[in-house]
Amino acid sequence: MANTIYVDELVDRQKLTGRNYFILGLLMVALLCDGFDLQLVAFAAPRIAKEWGLAPASFLQYVLTANLVGMMLGATFLGNMGDRYGRKRVIVVGTVLYACTALLCVLAKNPTQLGAIRFFTGLGLGGVLPNVIALAAEISPGAKRPLLTSIPMIGMSLGSGMPAIVAAWLVPQHGWQALFVAGSVVPVLVALLIAWKLPESLLFLTYRARDRREIEARARELDPQLAITPQTQFALRPRAAGQTSRGSIRDLFAGELKVTTPLLWLMFACTLLSMHFLNSWISVILNQAGLSEVQTAFTNATLHWGGTIAAVATVFVLGRLGLNWALILLLLGFTGCLIIATTGFASAPLLTLAVCMAGFGIVGCQGVLNTSAGLIYPVSCRPTGAGTALGIGRIGSLSGPLVGGFVMAQHWPSQRMFFVPLLPLSVALIATVILLARKVDVRREAGASH
Repeated sequence: MANTIYVDELVDRQKLTGRNYFILGLLMVALLCDGFDLQLVAFAAPRIAKEWGLAPASFLQYVLTANLVGMMLGATFLGNMGDRYGRKRVIVVGTVLYACTALLCVLAKNPTQLGAIRFFTGLGLGGVLPNVIALAAEISPGAKRPLLTSIPMIGMSLGSGMPAIVAAWLVPQHGWQALFVAGSVVPVLVALLIAWKLPESLLFLTYRARDRREIEARARELDPQLAITPQTQFALRPRAAGQTSRGSIRDLFAGELKVTTPLLWLMFACTLLSMHFLNSWISVILNQAGLSEVQTAFTNATLHWGGTIAAVATVFVLGRLGLNWALILLLLGFTGCLIIATTGFASAPLLTLAVCMAGFGIVGCQGVLNTSAGLIYPVSCRPTGAGTALGIGRIGSLSGPLVGGFVMAQHWPSQRMFFVPLLPLSVALIATVILLARKVDVRREAGASH
């Protein structure tokens, strides 16, 4: 008589070992490279614009838009590919794609060429994150899933702040091209390590009924006492498997998800608009306000340092507070922007503290949303859910630089530029309150409440 082994139950009751943390560390390094390459152009732009005789603002707006369009399509398309062909494969393909195109940026001679290359870089960057989120969630036991899924997100925040350090070290001696070389070589090495050492999601293999031999071996690793015969069936518990047989957009609106998904998309779009507005324009705003180059670089870096601190805090807090933590972070981000907009740049310490608070709240909240997307959706559509949320959110990412360019053209006083993120942050706050009122809880197993 055939017996059935529920693989997700094995994962949920596993004892954490060094192997789990090695995989999470590898995923964190993958996102560190992803975050680094995402911010390359913003730090290289002043040098490139000067060399090509262009206005930094218009040049940056064009190239960043091309990059973000690529990320929007990459998150949606490659996110869905992760549900069809595997999380690991898409992480490797996406990393190699953005690494190779980063190197091609060195050959660009004008904004059109650079924009076209960064579009393809964006495709790779956009595809890595949702599949990292899915894989991190699927190797983690249920009781510690919010905590462990948050760990790789630290890499994204760390990587976003590193171009400032690398630029200060390499660019004066080797030119802006050195940034793109660094952003190519390291990810290629990481992709090779991932291809060699990173296992595919056991839940994905089971759900797609692929490679029974590997499923058996991995199941025995999780529980050496299992009785496995040729007739043994491997499956996922019905609530974890979902209602359909393939990851599709339709799955994202099944049951209670029909309300949760649009609200999550709205939070992604509003938070990413605010984040990319600040990422794209804060250096220009601070320069226009009369800060020195050193002060501008330091204050800019605190935006990402604040996000990194929030990412570390999320590891320990998300499992206890759930989406209440996102609400707290949004309020802090809102407060940081409001302080800058109302007090201006009269006090350098207050400005730095407020920018750090804005980064802690806004960048930190985006990390919470990334993790939450991997916890809200079931195995059947996890990368599709996270990827589509990121793809829709890129509408906000695209809007951030464009809104910033429009406001800059109106010649607003520098401090008033920080009023811009307050409206989208308010909308995100309302969406979060509605999700909390509907008792959407990322601390529970995906599929249990949907």
